[in-house]
Amino acid sequence: MILAIFIILALAIVCLSLYLTTRNKKNRIITGIVLILSVLTYPLSLPLLHETKVLQGLEGTATLMLFYFIILLGGIITIIAGLFKNDIK
Repeated sequence: MILAIFIILALAIVCLSLYLTTRNKKNRIITGIVLILSVLTYPLSLPLLHETKVLQGLEGTATLMLFYFIILLGGIITIIAGLFKNDIK
């Protein structure tokens, strides 16, 4: 159950980052960089979520790793889309 919630949340974050930055190349690149840098919070969030019993054991760790992997791929895709996007003014 928690796996589905984290996957849906990650996909929603990526989709919103692409949808809300459709007309601005600069904002799309900045959003992509922020998504990539958000992966650095993994070492902080893992003990916190294990301590609060939201994630348990290796399954919880794998779930969180998958969540951050989707966020990382979304950041890379957002930057690529920003680089090849023409500004509409």
